Amino acid sequence: MKINFVGFCYGKRERMDDLNKELVEDVAALKERVKSAHKRIDENDRITEGIYKIASNVEALALQVKMLTESLENNVARLEGSLKAQGERIGALEKKPAKRWESLITQFISLIVAAVFGVIVAKFM
Repeated sequence: MKINFVGFCYGKRERMDDLNKELVEDVAALKERVKSAHKRIDENDRITEGIYKIASNVEALALQVKMLTESLENNVARLEGSLKAQGERIGALEKKPAKRWESLITQFISLIVAAVFGVIVAKFM
């Protein structure tokens, strides 16, 4: 049994070339996938940074809203006190003419009673 050494080596070499070709293609495909993965990672990094900025802005806005709410609550409390005081003053001013009218009526009745009493006393004297 005689082995054709040249033919044997040539067949192995063809298979090696085919394997090398497959490996080169696989490596090229892997490089493209890695490149694509890096692009996605970079995009995710940009998105994450954007989300972080938004979260920071929301936090700052929440703080501002809290401060504004506290300020408004203080202003409302102050205005309520002021309105109560104004209501009391207005009530006192509204009662003043009524008191004057009552005083006038009281004096008028006293005058009539005094006049009637004076007439009665003058007739009997």
